Amino acid sequence: MNYGPNKNEKFPNKNLPNVCFIKNVITKPNIQVGDYTYYDDVDGADKFEEHVLYHYEFFGDKLIIGKFCQIASGIKIIMNGANHRMNSITTYPFNLMGNGWEKATPALEDLPFKGDTVISLSHCGRKPL
Repeated sequence: MNYGPNKNEKFPNKNLPNVCFIKNVITKPNIQVGDYTYYDDVDGADKFEEHVLYHYEFFGDKLIIGKFCQIASGIKIIMNGANHRMNSITTYPFNLMGNGWEKATPALEDLPFKGDTVISLSHCGRKPL
């Protein structure tokens, strides 16, 4: 006899449409989610990716979320793409404003890169799942 929800279902409990196993709704290759990790949101639990901000594939960072994690509604995960150039007189993103200022676009190597973002559940000092 099997116990527990099907880890491959989008909504593990049909009576709770605000709870979603997010692994089953991810479409972006730079987001990895473990089994049974869920997002709870009455405004669309299956829209988790909309809460991951400034996550551009060309930047190369990943969002990695382990198994059995709980993500609450309203979360905003800010990724490396939100970083500003730190080795100049200002951090103002002139290039985003256009009208000729796009010529000041910094190279990727000029932007601070903090690596992947990892969210995991750990047990008693063991490695994250």
